[in-house]
Amino acid sequence: MNTKAQQQGLWGLSKPLLLEQALQFSVPLMDTLFLAILSDAAASAAGALAPVLFLCGNIIWVTVFAGASIANQRLGAGNQEKAKATIWIYALWSILLGMLIALGLYIATPWITNVMGLSGDIGANANDYLHIAAMLVIVWAVKGVCHSILNMHGLPGWNLLANLIYFLANLAGNAIVVYQLFGLPAYGIMGVAWASVIASSLGVLVSLTAITFNVSLKITLSQFTQNFSNVTQNLLRIAAPSAIEPLSFDINMVILNSMAAKLGALALAAKVYTFNTFMLGLIISVALTTATQILVTQKVGAGQLQKADQQLRRSLRIALLGTGLTAALLVTLNQSIMQLYTQDEWLLAGAFWWFLLAGLSEPGRTVNIMTGLNLRATGDGWYISAVGLLFTWLVALPLAYLLAFVLKLGLLGLLISAVVDESGRALLFYRRWRQQRWHHSHIHAREARQR
Repeated sequence: MNTKAQQQGLWGLSKPLLLEQALQFSVPLMDTLFLAILSDAAASAAGALAPVLFLCGNIIWVTVFAGASIANQRLGAGNQEKAKATIWIYALWSILLGMLIALGLYIATPWITNVMGLSGDIGANANDYLHIAAMLVIVWAVKGVCHSILNMHGLPGWNLLANLIYFLANLAGNAIVVYQLFGLPAYGIMGVAWASVIASSLGVLVSLTAITFNVSLKITLSQFTQNFSNVTQNLLRIAAPSAIEPLSFDINMVILNSMAAKLGALALAAKVYTFNTFMLGLIISVALTTATQILVTQKVGAGQLQKADQQLRRSLRIALLGTGLTAALLVTLNQSIMQLYTQDEWLLAGAFWWFLLAGLSEPGRTVNIMTGLNLRATGDGWYISAVGLLFTWLVALPLAYLLAFVLKLGLLGLLISAVVDESGRALLFYRRWRQQRWHHSHIHAREARQR
């Protein structure tokens, strides 16, 4: 069955996704710029906690991703009823999970900031920020479900509109809070956190409206209950290995931020500014990966395995070219970019080397995102989850400590270890794709063996 997404192809899906991701990944960068206006302590606090929020968001994301992968394979096979039931079931699990995580994050906030070694002004700012930002996890759960539904039905333009509303509302909210417009008192970092929650919620309302008027998701209660067990089992089978490697990476980033904090407030600020800037490189890789995952899983569902392989390789070449050019531009403009955040001489002096090392991480990160995501989507996630975790924790993290503290390279040591981590996992992941184990791990292959 030639679905609407397949009719649009890579470029048809990617063009609105590129703009959408540009808006979405610009928001953390924009938040950092506004927080830097308040103080380096405020920017460092929010930046240090970003991996914690990403960790929570990734738990939700892998659930949505697993459900969307199943639904896409059903759509590719032309089974509309099972696809609709799958959507309702993974939406239910995703939102319930988001609510539980948000509650746990709110309760554990003082413990998290204490374990990370965030003290003084940075610690106070971190506690205030995380108590409010915990609510973002619930919003992200609904947003992820809506985002996946619109993409799989070939309607990424609505996600673009939703993220445009999100971006503009966040920009306006930050400006109002930071510059105390309309006579508002000085809410500081708490105001920036509230601006993110409100802006993200407005974007979700746009997505929900688009689904209501453009996508038919009506099913009966019996269809829901008949598919509940099967979908939940497949959801766990894909989500469990899919969660391990991204969560391992996020925990690794939390530890690296803790190491940076031990190196001093300026080192933590430098890492936050550098990593948030290079989130711009994710725009291309994530947009192309999202489009590729939709096309690959639908082709796999239709039994077109060779075309699925060709699609991934073509997408990967394009993504590497795009992220490489973006990284080169950011490195070239290192001084101009760092001056947007700060005028501190030490931070400006080290900007070139920090940006250069961050740029060298981009090729590996691009391969990891695209190849890893598609391996998980086709049911071959356990291997890369295991080897990715082992490589990060047995090689990259010890190397970070050795370089930063034993060999006294400081922040440069942490960034060198990140290059090794991304590059090493990229080689392992791409090798796994070439072995074609995913030919036998997707849903229809498993169901055929069971018959």
